[in-house]
Amino acid sequence: MLAAKAIFFASLSFLLYVYAIYPILIYLLSRLRDNRVPADESYLPSVSLIIAAYNEEDVIEEKILNSFSLDYPKEKLEIIVASDGSEDRTNSIVEKYSDRGVVLHPVYPRGGKARALNLTIPKAKHEVLVLSDANAMYQKDGIRELVKFLKDPGVGGVTGDVKILNDKPEFGQSEGFYYRYERFIQQCESNFSSIIGVDGAMYSIKKEAFLPPSNDIILDDFVTSMNIIKKGYRVLYNPKAVAFENAIAEISQEIRRRIRITAGAVQALIKKEGLPGYHQIEEWFMYLSHKLFRWLTPFFLILLFMANIVLLQNIFWKIFFMLQFVFYVFAGVGWIFSKRDINKIFKVPFYFCMVNYAALVGFFKGMLKLQRSTWDKASREVVTLPENQR
Repeated sequence: MLAAKAIFFASLSFLLYVYAIYPILIYLLSRLRDNRVPADESYLPSVSLIIAAYNEEDVIEEKILNSFSLDYPKEKLEIIVASDGSEDRTNSIVEKYSDRGVVLHPVYPRGGKARALNLTIPKAKHEVLVLSDANAMYQKDGIRELVKFLKDPGVGGVTGDVKILNDKPEFGQSEGFYYRYERFIQQCESNFSSIIGVDGAMYSIKKEAFLPPSNDIILDDFVTSMNIIKKGYRVLYNPKAVAFENAIAEISQEIRRRIRITAGAVQALIKKEGLPGYHQIEEWFMYLSHKLFRWLTPFFLILLFMANIVLLQNIFWKIFFMLQFVFYVFAGVGWIFSKRDINKIFKVPFYFCMVNYAALVGFFKGMLKLQRSTWDKASREVVTLPENQR
């Protein structure tokens, strides 16, 4: 009985720390020591925009046209498409724009996004790189916002805010809520020191700060940004750098995507990549609290539930068990009626459980080395930008 109580309270404390105490702590730290870097609006370095693509015939033309429409000096912007073994019309569509300066860099055989970028980045002409996914459409001033902090010699990278454009798919609203929660934490981390992990659809880096991850690494964006931090640079979050993408259309695709994320995190941990330097105490604090502990959350959810079952002797334990039980019932209702427009009281528990289920599966896939480094793109419709951003 004592062991069950110890497991219960240890698990509860862990979960409270991950989801509530750490966000409060990092917020307070960012207020106590505000390290925000002043922006230089006039700083317009030459930029190589590198678009990672695999079988993106549905969106690649829209992405190229979006890149042409950006409010950035055309003579300072190089556009490269790193096509990782695309088998559809992606390459032929890109080649149509070669006379407008778009460079196609086909990579064969297909080896994953990290390898495609590692082979493409050395060929980029400019010293500032902006890395993007094919389905992420940038706001007109997106690149201006990504580079205006890079004049500071201590800043090695900047990531932006990739917004979910629609809430029609099965969990769009919940996904958007989760992103807002994450963005709050990232903003606090950025103000305090560095964010722990960028959004791979929209981030800039100084070429001099780039340290290539292994070719077979799964979470290339996470490892790349952590390598920049390890070299002594800061990586910042700028909410004014905005891109848009549609929510993933199917639950199964989102689950696969999140399984891949956790499997990639475990792979990086095993390979000892994407870790802060041994002397970087603040970065270790944020890495453990925001990332590693989050990946371990499903184990503590299971322990909390199982320990609570053992402790059903009095009203306190019964009430707590009922709260857990109702939460998971709500999650089940959210799953059963996921295709309908139901209240967030069901969809948020469903999304939370889905994320942690994927983390649990991803953890074991990572440990057993069952996750491929190549990726299967999720089905998303072409983004229709808001009228004022076209």
